[in-house]
Amino acid sequence: MKPSKLTFLAGMAIAIILLGGILLTRHRQHVAAASAVVPLPLKGLPPIRGFAMQINDPKNIQKYYRSVKHLQKLGCRWINFVVDARQKNVHSNHVYLNWNLTARPKAMTRLLLYAHQLGMHTLLMPIILLDHATGDQWRGTIKPKSWHQWFVGYRAYIRTYAHVAAAGKCSIFSVGSELLSTEKFRGRWRRIVRMTRTIFKGKLIYSANWDHYKQVLIWHELNYVAMNAYWRLAYHPGHTVSTLVQRWRPIQKQVLAFAAKMHRPLLLTEIGWYNLQDSIVEPWNYTGSGPLDPDEQLRAYESFVVAWDGLPRKIFAGAFLWEWMPGGKPSDYGSYSLQGEPALPLMTRWISGK
Repeated sequence: MKPSKLTFLAGMAIAIILLGGILLTRHRQHVAAASAVVPLPLKGLPPIRGFAMQINDPKNIQKYYRSVKHLQKLGCRWINFVVDARQKNVHSNHVYLNWNLTARPKAMTRLLLYAHQLGMHTLLMPIILLDHATGDQWRGTIKPKSWHQWFVGYRAYIRTYAHVAAAGKCSIFSVGSELLSTEKFRGRWRRIVRMTRTIFKGKLIYSANWDHYKQVLIWHELNYVAMNAYWRLAYHPGHTVSTLVQRWRPIQKQVLAFAAKMHRPLLLTEIGWYNLQDSIVEPWNYTGSGPLDPDEQLRAYESFVVAWDGLPRKIFAGAFLWEWMPGGKPSDYGSYSLQGEPALPLMTRWISGK
């Protein structure tokens, strides 16, 4: 073989090796960027202490304005506004908006801006509700016939309210809540998060279930490890506050260790106890029964304040209390709302920081 030909072939081989190295480096950089840690979201935001409020009566929207003003007078600086889309049952492919039960985008934007004008910060949290459910069925157990069709509809829902959150100057937006059976679809959720970031420039969360947060696969795409918080504190009622505080310790140890592993602060999007005797036994059971016992509710809240107050914000960002009922409670029995309850003065002091 002639020397000139050998030289040519050697040069080609070197070029191929160099090109391969460049492509491999770019691939590694792309992978690293995709899994990069989002900066901690503490700068510029006050401690997150507020109430959650469901927006499910849009025809009487003025009562929500009155409630926002009332909460502001109580010293509340944060509200978690909860809106919902519907699906017929757990097997439905179709996610839809019922405008008799959900505020239209323009109306919701105006309400968010009103809270912002009062100096309050807001989280907008879209959820899914089922029109028909039997037994243990709920949004955490949905199993549509076509996951592709379901996610198409769900993406459209989140896109709509991401625009609302942006226009309404929200501080935080949730891309989902308690959708346990969907959480295995990491790729689909990452696409939802990335779509949302093109619309909304604030902080993003997904609100997990307190017993299913380790199964969520997108924490590194988000700004907080966020979840609702309905842990059982005892198997029978009547415990002292000091005993309940001790029951919090193993819960805190586990969940804060997980949040630290994810390099995220913990945010509790919902925490609350209804005013019945078995509240600390099954705080998640909104259809609970038994005698009224507002003192049990008070002890639960006292234990929460003692156990969780004073933790550094880089570890524990805060919590939203479930819930504030605009216009007052429709019924006192079994209510989570603190309006008129002995625990209200304690929690308004906690929320206001006074």
